[in-house]
Amino acid sequence: MALGASDYLCLARTGARMRDVVAEQLADAVAFKPDLVTLLIGGNDVLRSDFNPVRVAREARDVCLELTAAGSVVLVVLLHDPSKVLPRGGVAVGRVLAVRAAAVNSALLTDLAGLPGVVVLDPQHFDMAHQRSTWHIDRMHPSARGHRALASIAAARLAQHGLCAVAPIPPIPEQCPGPILVAVWLVAHGIPWLLRRSVDLLPELVGVVIADSRAARARADDVGDGQSPAAMAAPSDAAAATTASA
Repeated sequence: MALGASDYLCLARTGARMRDVVAEQLADAVAFKPDLVTLLIGGNDVLRSDFNPVRVAREARDVCLELTAAGSVVLVVLLHDPSKVLPRGGVAVGRVLAVRAAAVNSALLTDLAGLPGVVVLDPQHFDMAHQRSTWHIDRMHPSARGHRALASIAAARLAQHGLCAVAPIPPIPEQCPGPILVAVWLVAHGIPWLLRRSVDLLPELVGVVIADSRAARARADDVGDGQSPAAMAAPSDAAAATTASA
């Protein structure tokens, strides 16, 4: 509402993927005839076994073309790097999600490049993207503070395209959920979510764990052979690169 909008329509829903935007949300968005559309997609796609960044980007391009043809400006928000805000216990998950998020962002930048009426915002260019308080406990969705932070940088980005804010975005105190709230959320939502998604992510997670184990064994062997610490870094980097390209 900082842009002075007189009306607002939210079509977002939990678990929606890019294909759901095409099948369920696009027609309603076009019919609403908005001046501005915000599109933040791909976060749920990176969690699934049939993940396909090329398809995500291609469908995003089709959506943007239809919306801009109807007279809307489309603000596309790229994905953040979950590995930078996940707890230490989620290192393997974070690495898989980081590689997938980067693939989505790269495909989007390629497919949306030069499209008139499309504004791309990469939150990773801002410090807020790497602060845990910006994200909900699941580290994938913005917190209340994160929504306001994204709104602020989006308003600044849109001002460069003639859409200037007419009201300030109200801040909230910087805070992270306490340990009790985190524990409650994990039991009620986090663990059930992990069980549902583990089947989809398991193959790549296993690959990451195997690569890390091999790198650790190689480093241990190098220590036994008296190899220098600088040389010992190479096997780990190779393992990470192999996993990322799989």
